[in-house]
Amino acid sequence: MKSTIIDKLKTIENEHKIDILFAVESGSRAWGFPSTDSDYDVRFIYKRRVEDYLKINEIDDFIDFEIENELDFKAWDIQKVLRLMLKSNASILEYLQSPIHYIINEAFEKELFDLAESQFNPQKVARHYLGITTRKLIEIEHSNKLNLKNLFYALRSVLAAKWIIEEKTLPPMEFKKLDYLIKNESISAKIKDYLKLKYTVDESFLISKDTELINWIIELNENLKSKTEFLPKIEFDKKRIDDFFLKIIGA
Repeated sequence: MKSTIIDKLKTIENEHKIDILFAVESGSRAWGFPSTDSDYDVRFIYKRRVEDYLKINEIDDFIDFEIENELDFKAWDIQKVLRLMLKSNASILEYLQSPIHYIINEAFEKELFDLAESQFNPQKVARHYLGITTRKLIEIEHSNKLNLKNLFYALRSVLAAKWIIEEKTLPPMEFKKLDYLIKNESISAKIKDYLKLKYTVDESFLISKDTELINWIIELNENLKSKTEFLPKIEFDKKRIDDFFLKIIGA
């Protein structure tokens, strides 16, 4: 599948007259808990010609594609990426840590990661992840069965927030790098069993609700919410981001 994805990315470059700077896998495959029918969530960053950024009429700063044969492609212009960075967008922080690369530019990635790290707003990103957990818990609460996909979305998000609160650094993308934060042996054992199961079933697979596990997530989520107000805030360095943008597009 990797060669198919790379070929499609090259075709996209030619058809849209763009230069792809960076292309990775996102979603459950990159997080480390895919199902048997998980899509390939390909996310990439691109740039246009300098003159395209100087036209009177604004150009689209993203490209969406129809999902086809399990391939889900989405792309952001580097200008959009940097604007989102000023909002501490968590997706950008995750893409830069993906373990699955399709197009690699090590110098660009390192510089962009260093920039993202310098603009990391712990409070905002922690609250983002806790918001995801809360939404997934609501979905779980209003269903008679437990969807494994929703369970792991909630788990990964609450653990990412826990990482931020305890480590004060960017949380890793991969679930296996977060699960050591689970200190409860009973909960940890349950999650390992559910993870093994998830690899073997499709995304719609349902299990009976595990009250102990759900209550543990709810309690952790509420506990972490109360701690986010004590996280540090930062002032964004807009000049540094502007300088990086001009350098990348060659202006």
